[in-house]
Amino acid sequence: MKKNPIKIIGIIIVLGVIGYGLVQSGALEYLKDREKLETLIKSLGIWGPFAYIGLYTVVTITCISVLPLTLAGGIIFGAVNGVIYTALGAGLGLSLSFLIARYIARKPIEEKFGNTKAFKSINEGVKNEGWFILATTRLLPVFPFGIQNYVYGLTPISFVQYALLSTIFILPGTSVFVLLAGAVASGDKATAIKMSLTASLIFFALTMITKLVAKKAKKNA
Repeated sequence: MKKNPIKIIGIIIVLGVIGYGLVQSGALEYLKDREKLETLIKSLGIWGPFAYIGLYTVVTITCISVLPLTLAGGIIFGAVNGVIYTALGAGLGLSLSFLIARYIARKPIEEKFGNTKAFKSINEGVKNEGWFILATTRLLPVFPFGIQNYVYGLTPISFVQYALLSTIFILPGTSVFVLLAGAVASGDKATAIKMSLTASLIFFALTMITKLVAKKAKKNA
């Protein structure tokens, strides 16, 4: 596959800027303490959302669990903004992971994951099922989220299709955690109830969809 030097340089610059900004702000040191992380992001004022999105992007790239950060997003920004900022951070992270695997570090990533069950299953799924494999792997906890992002970069799937559909398919699950965290932090009983009910409905719908996806995946196996 021919590499585009402009894309590679662009990815490196973006990663460098994000990494430098987060290291300088000390945000990475707060990942293990959600309360301190919330305090840090709130103290940044209008820059808080940008710091959150950038941090979420980096955490996604490093394959660290994003759950604590997702919950923090719901508590800090509330339901709507929390979902939006989390989706942006996750979308950027999974996209950059894909591009890193495809254009920057393909060989070492291929050596590490090329013979794994995750890669073989996803690669075969992309060839036979196309976009449906994205729905299967994003909605069902078959393989670790972070590893999937790199593995997809080794497959023939197009970047636009991968990035767009992956972000869409992770939204339901992400929204549940953000809404629940927002409900706890709202301080208003009526708002908390609405958020909890919405999260429950999304979770129920996600469960039904997941069952249908699993049934189809099993049928096609």
